[in-house]
Amino acid sequence: MLSELVVNNFAIIRHLDVSFQPGLNILSGETGAGKSILVGAVNLILGGRASQEMIRTGTNEATVEALFQLSPDAAIHHRLQEWGMEASHEVLIRRAISRSGRNRVFVNNQMVTLQQLQQLARGLISVSGQHEHQLLMDAEVHLGLLDAFGNLEEPCVAVGELYARWSKTRDDLNRLRKAKQDQASQMDWMRFQLQELESANLQPGEDQSLEQERNLLKHAATIREAAQSAHQAIYSGRGSILEQLAGVEKSILTLKAIDPGQAPLMNHLEQVRIHLEELSHSLQQYAHGISFDPQRLSTVEERLALLQKLGKKYGGTLEAMLERRDELKRSLSQEEDADFREDQLVKEMEALQGSYLAQAVELSGRRHEAARVLAEEVEKTLAALDMPKARFAVGFSGEESDDTGAKPHEHPFTPTGIDRVEFLLSANPGEDLKPLARVASGGELSRILLALKSLLSRRGEAETLIFDEVDTGIGGRTAELVGLQLKRLATKHQVVCITHLPQIACYGEHHYKVMKETQGEETATHIDLLSPEDRIEELARMLGGISISEKTRAHALELRQQALENM
Repeated sequence: MLSELVVNNFAIIRHLDVSFQPGLNILSGETGAGKSILVGAVNLILGGRASQEMIRTGTNEATVEALFQLSPDAAIHHRLQEWGMEASHEVLIRRAISRSGRNRVFVNNQMVTLQQLQQLARGLISVSGQHEHQLLMDAEVHLGLLDAFGNLEEPCVAVGELYARWSKTRDDLNRLRKAKQDQASQMDWMRFQLQELESANLQPGEDQSLEQERNLLKHAATIREAAQSAHQAIYSGRGSILEQLAGVEKSILTLKAIDPGQAPLMNHLEQVRIHLEELSHSLQQYAHGISFDPQRLSTVEERLALLQKLGKKYGGTLEAMLERRDELKRSLSQEEDADFREDQLVKEMEALQGSYLAQAVELSGRRHEAARVLAEEVEKTLAALDMPKARFAVGFSGEESDDTGAKPHEHPFTPTGIDRVEFLLSANPGEDLKPLARVASGGELSRILLALKSLLSRRGEAETLIFDEVDTGIGGRTAELVGLQLKRLATKHQVVCITHLPQIACYGEHHYKVMKETQGEETATHIDLLSPEDRIEELARMLGGISISEKTRAHALELRQQALENM
C-alpha cells in the first residue's frame, strides 16, 4: 500500500508530506485547492509524461517520492530481484524532473529507466480519474478490460506473438512478390540476352585465334610461296646452302689434316647441317599444309563479325561477354531461388495462419465465457449502486450487434485476436442493450467504472486504488451506495478517493483535507489529516457550502454515524 507521499516544487505545491493509512482514505477540499494536482504527482510515480510546466515557478526541479509497504507475496518482489535489488517489505520510488531536461527515476535509491518504472508501478497502484471515464466511452479499450477480468494475459500474449510472426511473414512475402513483379520484364530481357550469348557458344580466346586464322587464310599463297622458296634455298635448289656446305666440308678437312687441333670445326659443321636439314623439312611440311580455302575464310569472317556484333552489346571484348553471360546466369538463378523462397513463405504463412486461428478461436471461447461472468458480476454490483434494473453485456462482432453478418473467425486477423467487443448497457427496463458510449450518462459511467474497477481489483496485483471524479453525475442515495461500495472495496485494498460528496466522504476511515493558502505573492497547497471533530466540520462544509449552521453540523454527524453503522 501507499504509506507516504512527498511532493516538492510541483505545480503550486511547495512541499507536501502526507501519510496514508490502510482502508478507505478520503481527500476533500474546495475546488481548485490542488486535489487534481496531487493525482498528477501520483501519475508521475506511475511513469506518466513529465514536462517542465509541472515545475513550481521560481524553482529548477520538482520531485515526487512515494513509499509503498509490500505484502510478503507481492509479485513485485520477483521483479526487484530481476533488477538486482534486495527483496524488502517496502519500496521507495523517487522521480525528479528538471528544467535542464535531465529527468531521473530511482527505485530504492537505484536509478532505473522510465519503462522499468511503468512495469513496477502497475503492481503497486492504479488511478481511476476523468481520463478513464472518457476511455470507457471508447470501445477500443473494452477488449483489454475483458481480458484483464478473465486473466487472459497468457493466451493474449501467445496470440499476439503468432500474429507478429504471421504478419512479418506476410510482409516478407508481399515484398518478395512486388520485387519479382517489378523485375518481371527485366527478367524476360535478361533471359533473351543469356539465350543470345549461350547460342553463340563463346570460347575463351577464340577471337584471337580466329583473327590469326583469317590472316593466314587471306595470305595463303604468299605464305606458301615464301616457305617453298626458303626450302629450295636451303635444300633443293641449284646452289642450295646444303650443297655449298659440301665445299665447306672439304676445306675444313684440309685444315684438319694440317692442323689436327681444328677437328672440332667438323662437329660445328655437322650441327649446322642438321639444323638446316630440320629447317628445310619444317618449311616443306609447312608449305604442304598451306592451302587457300575460301569457304573456311568466309566461315571465319562470319564468326568474327558475330563476335564483333555481340561485343558492341555486351562490353566490347570476348572476356566482357563471357562475364556478362555468367552474371546473367547468376541473376536468373537467384530468380529461381526467389520462386523457391516464395513457396517457402506461402507454406510458412499458411502454417502460422492455422496456428494463429486455432489459438485465437480458443481465446475467443474463453472471452465469451469471461464476458458472461463479467456481465453477471457487473449487474450485481450495479444493483448495489442503485441501478437494480440495469442490464450489462459484452457484445461480440459477428453476433447480433454486428451489421456485417460475418462469423468471428471470418474477421481479419489482429494482434489481439479475432474478436471485437463493445460494452452494452440497458439502464432501464424495456430498453434494448445499446453501446455504452451512446446511452450511458455521467452518473452511470461513474458507477460502471467503479463496478469494473471493483471486479478487476480482485484479479490484479495493485494494492492501492485511487479514485478521482468517481462522484461525477451522482448524488443523494446513489452517492451513499457508492461510498458503501468503496468501503467494501477498501477491505481488500487500500483505497484513496477524491470526492466532493459528503455521502461518500462519510464512509472514509481516514479523512484528509486539501487546502490552498496564499502568503504574500506565493500560493501553496497542503494536506491535513482531520481529527474526528474537524471531520464533522468538513462534512458540514461539503453539505452546506458557504453558510454552515448547527443543523448542517448535526446532519454531518448523522451521516457519519449512519456510515459507521453500515460498516
